[in-house]
Amino acid sequence: MKRFTAFVLLVLGVALAAVSCKKEEETGKLSFDVPAVYMQPGQTVQVGFSATDIRSYSITARPTGWDTENFTVDGEAHQVTIVAPMEFEDTENSDSDAVRSGSLTLSGTSNSGKSIAVTLFISVSGTVDMSAEPANSYLVHRKETNYLFDALHKGDGRSALQTASIDIVWQSKTNLIQYLSLENGKVSFYVGADDDDDTVIKKGNALIGAYDAAGKLIWSWHVWAADYDPDAEGATVSFNGYTMMDRNLGALANGNASTDEILASYGLYYQWGRKDPFIGPSTYQASNGSSATMYNARSGTVKLEIVESSAETGTTEYAAQHPLEYITGVKESGYDWMWRSDNTLWGDTKTVNDPCPYGWKVAPAKAFGGLTIVGSPVAEDYDKYGWTLSSGAAESFFIGAGRRRYDNATILNIYMPATRNVATEAQPWVGLYWSSDAGSSASSPALYFWFEKATTGSGIEYDVPYARANGMQVRCVRDE
Repeated sequence: MKRFTAFVLLVLGVALAAVSCKKEEETGKLSFDVPAVYMQPGQTVQVGFSATDIRSYSITARPTGWDTENFTVDGEAHQVTIVAPMEFEDTENSDSDAVRSGSLTLSGTSNSGKSIAVTLFISVSGTVDMSAEPANSYLVHRKETNYLFDALHKGDGRSALQTASIDIVWQSKTNLIQYLSLENGKVSFYVGADDDDDTVIKKGNALIGAYDAAGKLIWSWHVWAADYDPDAEGATVSFNGYTMMDRNLGALANGNASTDEILASYGLYYQWGRKDPFIGPSTYQASNGSSATMYNARSGTVKLEIVESSAETGTTEYAAQHPLEYITGVKESGYDWMWRSDNTLWGDTKTVNDPCPYGWKVAPAKAFGGLTIVGSPVAEDYDKYGWTLSSGAAESFFIGAGRRRYDNATILNIYMPATRNVATEAQPWVGLYWSSDAGSSASSPALYFWFEKATTGSGIEYDVPYARANGMQVRCVRDE
């Protein structure tokens, strides 16, 4: 019996030792209360952190050019005090080598002797609060800047949302949206400098989603990061009394001088009446039908899904909760993505579903009235992928971006008449642009143009019904 008892005690001792070791391995937790902090030159900011079973703290890394005197750690209060430098390497006549943005690493030693480190992003570049300018799309053009917008209301600024958390639904490149957080009812995020040109903002598109307490997506907002300011001189064009952006909604350029510029000029695709965009093609040769790659916050890929319109899927509520689903039209819906067409989704007055930034709205059909193609294109011009359009008094380039088909969501930008000559007609000539006007039934007026069309000498028609389940381009005009 004594031998058995000793054996039991030995086993119990080993088990307790294993549990003890496991607890020691699990001790030592450290995390900052926020992922990033944004400051002004010379400003002092205190950032809290959480710590469990940590016996000592130290700053083991800091932004280049920042001195140790810029940081103080209070282990008892669980707080780091940061004092931003007054001058930086890019300050005129400054001898400082301090950078405006960088990372602070706080290291701690656990009671078991384990070393633990956490990182905080610091940026002295200012904050732009867009909360007073509610919209479903936010155009940002300042590099290395913290942006804020209202997370508790829809794009109209009035309809309340029970937002409990936020996340990236998709983004066109990894790390486009950085340090995303929900702070005091506002979405906070950072956009850095472009990888190829650090003098401008990192360019791309993203969709940020709002989620309720149950984790259900309830709304989303488009972030359009571009080296483009529509308020700058020469950034707009005046057509028929409307001030129009000189590029497509979501476009990162507007021209066809190179294949890269063609691809950047496509912008995003919209089904008529939906607020959320769909990404463009993976190559300037958009007629191959392939979509560009989308990424989530963790750099994983995100896929576009396709569902048919039905009584369940063909509603504005379903569309808002499923921005990654392209809702195809069917005969029963009149080839509208809506199961029962709604002519009020877009309009001359900006609606809750309008996809343009604050102060802008989807262009009405009459904004395109009377436009003609500049020059006399011939078949050999097939690779120009778009044309300059003129009102006689002003002109702007329009890319031939085609559409996402109403029945399968693939991208098609070639004109295919009933009698088709592939060599001279099946070319990337087609530009298709939604207007805000609602047509009858499941049709809506749309601008479209190409240079081989017998029905009109100008090659343009601007008030033509088209199935609303098509995904097409949008040009925004000032909401005046």
